[in-house]
Amino acid sequence: MSQPVRVQVLIPVEEAGRFEAFCQDRGHKKSTLIARLIRDHLDREGYGRQERASGRAG
Repeated sequence: MSQPVRVQVLIPVEEAGRFEAFCQDRGHKKSTLIARLIRDHLDREGYGRQERASGRAG
């Protein structure tokens, strides 16, 4: 398994507060939820590992 990569995301203060509250209320770790949301979005868009492996840019 490959090592995780750190990604920094800047969001407005209001959204950050909402996200923090959501994670606390639902028992999510922020980093884990962000990673899942990104993965789910890429899956919905049909951008998978096979495309990356073949060199397709999207």
